Amino acid sequence: MWKQASRLGAVGLEMGLAIAIGAFGGRYLDGFFKTEPVLFWIGLVIGSGAAVKAFLRAAREARKVMEQDEREPKAKS
Repeated sequence: MWKQASRLGAVGLEMGLAIAIGAFGGRYLDGFFKTEPVLFWIGLVIGSGAAVKAFLRAAREARKVMEQDEREPKAKS
């Protein structure tokens, strides 16, 4: 259970960092190329896409774990 909780926490961190890196990277490039705010928005969209991809990957893994738990016989206490 702790292992799964740590994975979900890592996914949250990964999602936040993906969005932040995309947004701040776009903002930096806007300042460099003087294209404000075009590259900021492009970076934000790319970062959001990476966050969605991370979420979907985590959901797929969680579904596999749940299906595996359902297939295994329950141990008697």
